[in-house]
Amino acid sequence: MKSISLEEFKGFRPCWLKTAAGARKLEEIGSRKERWTAMDILGLPESEVSAEDKIWAVTKTEIIEEEKLHEFACRCAEDVLKLVKDPDPRSVAAIEAKRKWLKGEITDEELDAARDAAWAAASAAAWAAAWAAAWAAARDAAWAAAKAAAWAATRKKQVDILRELIID
Repeated sequence: MKSISLEEFKGFRPCWLKTAAGARKLEEIGSRKERWTAMDILGLPESEVSAEDKIWAVTKTEIIEEEKLHEFACRCAEDVLKLVKDPDPRSVAAIEAKRKWLKGEITDEELDAARDAAWAAASAAAWAAAWAAAWAAARDAAWAAAKAAAWAATRKKQVDILRELIID
């Protein structure tokens, strides 16, 4: 399993180093071990490191194999598509194409074509998303709090996905 030192991690230029408090916290956590694996980082208590920061910290090829990061992206995309009533088939096909590409079943060019089609689907949906964002912005604080809670739950689920991929 891959691992990194605190000094190697600092080379990623985490935003925590921008404040004295953040730098102290990183030094304190980093001093606990000589080398850190992705599982070590993902296992840190939420009170010390948020799920979002854990994901940022470990989604690097220096810590997790590139193939697993591609699979992580596919799983996250699938989770998002589950929230869409009728996902565009081009988006679904792009995820399938990525997995075929990982297995060597399609070429880079075929993957690029699937990606371009998914981007076209996203562009077509952008207007609906802009309308939804404007609608959401008009909602009250309770709506914003519910949205923030959903985002936090999503990040925690993504941490679980990463743990599962690392164990496999």
